Amino acid sequence: MADLPEELLGKQVYSWKISDVIIWVTHIKMKQYASNFKSNGIDGTELYELEEQDVDGRLGITKKAHKKKLWNSIKKLKFSQASKEAVKAEKKGGKKQELAIEKTSNVGRKKMQASGLGVELRVATVEYNFGITCTYCQQEDKLAVIFCPACATGGDFLCEDCDAEVHHYAKRRNHIRTVIPVYDLNTAGQVIQSFIRFVVCRKLLIKTCRDTFDRFYSPQERQHYYYNTRTESVQWRKPYCLRSLDLKPFMTYDDAAFKIQNMYLVKLAHELVVKKIKEQYEKIYDRTSGHFYYYYTGIEVDDDEDEEPSTAIVSHNNNSVDSFANNNHKLGFKIKERVKSFLAVDVQWKKPVNLYSNDCKIVFTEDLAALRIQFAFRTMKAKQFMRVLVRTFFKYCYDPITGKNYYRNTVTGHSMWRKPRMLGKENWDPSDVREWDVNEVAYFFRRMGFKKYGYVDQIRHYQVDGKLLLTFEWEDYNYLGMVQSMHIKQTLLQLHRREWYKTHIDHPTDIARRDRLRRHHNVDAAARLLQRKYRQRYARARIRQFHEIIRVQRAKDAAEKARIEGQNWWPQRIKGVYTGLDPTLKVAFGKRKMVKGVHGWGHYEGAKFVKGPEELTDEHVSRYYTKRLTADATDMKYTGGSVEEAMNNLDASMDHIAFGGGGKKKASKRFN
Repeated sequence: MADLPEELLGKQVYSWKISDVIIWVTHIKMKQYASNFKSNGIDGTELYELEEQDVDGRLGITKKAHKKKLWNSIKKLKFSQASKEAVKAEKKGGKKQELAIEKTSNVGRKKMQASGLGVELRVATVEYNFGITCTYCQQEDKLAVIFCPACATGGDFLCEDCDAEVHHYAKRRNHIRTVIPVYDLNTAGQVIQSFIRFVVCRKLLIKTCRDTFDRFYSPQERQHYYYNTRTESVQWRKPYCLRSLDLKPFMTYDDAAFKIQNMYLVKLAHELVVKKIKEQYEKIYDRTSGHFYYYYTGIEVDDDEDEEPSTAIVSHNNNSVDSFANNNHKLGFKIKERVKSFLAVDVQWKKPVNLYSNDCKIVFTEDLAALRIQFAFRTMKAKQFMRVLVRTFFKYCYDPITGKNYYRNTVTGHSMWRKPRMLGKENWDPSDVREWDVNEVAYFFRRMGFKKYGYVDQIRHYQVDGKLLLTFEWEDYNYLGMVQSMHIKQTLLQLHRREWYKTHIDHPTDIARRDRLRRHHNVDAAARLLQRKYRQRYARARIRQFHEIIRVQRAKDAAEKARIEGQNWWPQRIKGVYTGLDPTLKVAFGKRKMVKGVHGWGHYEGAKFVKGPEELTDEHVSRYYTKRLTADATDMKYTGGSVEEAMNNLDASMDHIAFGGGGKKKASKRFN
């Protein structure tokens, strides 16, 4: 009972008062339950007789950890008191008392071992004491290592020699024996503790290894390497302590696909949330506090008579808005209204959480416009002040060895080739034309009012910077298009009046650039002259071609007109000629005969042309006589006489053909 407070040392638990119990409760750091012991009148006797169920039921301790701690302290107190009484009884010569302590109590087990009491061990349901000797040979120097339940009554504990001798016989060879463990309780406990510590330490080592090492993939070697974050060393071999485990488990294809899908869905959801919040909030500047606040405007919805929002509040600015919406609703127009949720706060200083790095649309009020103008003005003034300071503490020097300029800090004595960053794009001396680029030269001509004459465009076209401009002479300005001498004199005066121009000497490279520019201008002038001559000749050739086109078109029009007028010449010529022909000839060679004209095959009915079939042949009426002569040529025989008589006979054979009128013409001789 050495762990009791000084006030209770030497007192028996039975003699404790309620105050002593309170002191003990305070000593075991359970002071919060002292009132429970006092209200229930727990003294030493009742404390000693408390059971485990009384801790929860009578004392009202519900926390599991506190209940377990109090009950273990009570059992420890009981065991201490019982041990003290047993020692006193043994000194008086009495019988040693057995302490009935629950095996489930760790305190009881420790006290039993400390007092020399053993723990009951069993092998195959038979009680066994560690270090028992062989029951067969009963020699003290031979310990039993095997237990045979079939040998003897209740079984035999045998050593190795006795086991070989007893079970040598055929009738005992089939006995099932049990090997007795060689560890005692302390050794077995140490082995178990060592194993548990080994497992815990191995888990801790693996966790430390995974926290220390990182795994990366090398595309060149096509394998992973391990990087130690503490020593910053790299190794290809996996840490030895991991054995068959991986530093970090590799994801399967399904896990990777699920992770990508989840990330994509989270991204879409985040974008949607940000979009909705930006639609419902406005960022407004507060003049009084000088900060921005967020105003909740609500969700924009369409006005519908069938829908009546039950969980939202529709708010309008004033009565005029309500009357305007009602009038438009009666006329059939769909009005969009702002619906506010009663869960949202109308005005707040903090940005909505789900916006993260995004922000709402800023309402550009007059205060915000004035604030931005002030910021811009103050920024400009601050830049000007800082550049004045830089030019005060820095000195622009020339290096004769390299031929370059450098900047020297007069305070620290440090020199550098680079221009101080605070100057930005501004030159050390803004009036120094030698440092100007093309844009600054263009601004120089614009400030003199020469933009309307086109000089600025020429400056940009030929890339004229400050150094090249200083090498220009009168003719170079003429090349740029400055034909007015007043403009050239004004430009030269602006350049020559500067202080640094008195000591300025043109660099050979700049003079070479000017000569190249002059040659370029000469080439351009020659090209323009050739182009002008070519365009003149080309214009004259186009005029001649145009006149030729007009002449050909007129000739074509005249030919077309003659063709149209000549379509009816043949009907007019043969009109009334074949009225006296016989019917067969009239059909074959008269007006109804198919002829080929400009419109194809057909015949004329009066002055109208009627188209006919396309597969006819072209045969004129005059060919009738030729065909007739050809057919009759084989029948004609010359009987002699003169040629005149033969021709007269031929004419007599054709007397039946009539020309003109309807009557027959009397045959006449060709030659009289």
